[in-house]
Amino acid sequence: MNHTFAYDVSFSRDSSDVFYPDSSELAKILMAVIVVLFTSAVSLRYFVGEGTKAYGKSLLTVTMVTMLCVQYYQLWFAVLTLPVDFLSSAYRWDCLRSDKGGKVALGDVSDHMVNPCFAHKNTTCTLSTGKVYLGSGSGMGGVYNVSQVLGLNVTSTEACVADTGAKSDFKGKDIPRFLEDMAERDCQSGKKSRCSLSEPCTPCELERKSEFKERWSRCAQCSTSNTGKCGFVPDEGPYCFKSATSREVVPCTKCCTEPTLFFDEEGNCS
Repeated sequence: MNHTFAYDVSFSRDSSDVFYPDSSELAKILMAVIVVLFTSAVSLRYFVGEGTKAYGKSLLTVTMVTMLCVQYYQLWFAVLTLPVDFLSSAYRWDCLRSDKGGKVALGDVSDHMVNPCFAHKNTTCTLSTGKVYLGSGSGMGGVYNVSQVLGLNVTSTEACVADTGAKSDFKGKDIPRFLEDMAERDCQSGKKSRCSLSEPCTPCELERKSEFKERWSRCAQCSTSNTGKCGFVPDEGPYCFKSATSREVVPCTKCCTEPTLFFDEEGNCS
């Protein structure tokens, strides 16, 4: 089931946000204000008399109280909802800690969160004992191989992977053991902890990397025990963008990323 939804609208909205003040609801608010003021004017006319000082003061009081209620009503939604094009670096804690759409969850150090680029072929791996392994890409001979740990394909020395205190670096830059730095995926601008129709996620498939470019990052690793089933439920999700240029959203089909590595011209792994 495909859906068309404008993901570049000024505000983000979930179908569960019943009280979100969109244009139709703002029109209802305006109509309610007019009805309240008209009713108040008619009622005060009969109770205090039209044209009296009491009538003028009472009508002014009702008008001010009504305006105050409307302002607090709008302020309430301004506090609860962030515009998509504002504060793009604002993140909700529940989103960062979630695994929505198969993304990496902040603080999760399970086997599926291991960074496949950790100790890749071009890095230098330093064990906790101080022993140093030089990758085959360093031009000093290779001691790296492909090992399989709990069904996960990991390109590294077995010694480096087995040593939890080992450090891996490439050109002076540390390569993290886990994918925690990718926990911000699809959480920018205060997005919530699920891939909904209004806040769809980026596909996890490795072949979509070139399509989404900077927007794409790895999800949890695919393995024999993590096949990437998304558990899609209609109207609940998870939903993903159909393409990088389309406003259409579709059910996410795979919620994990293959551990295949990519290397640029400078030898950086992604």
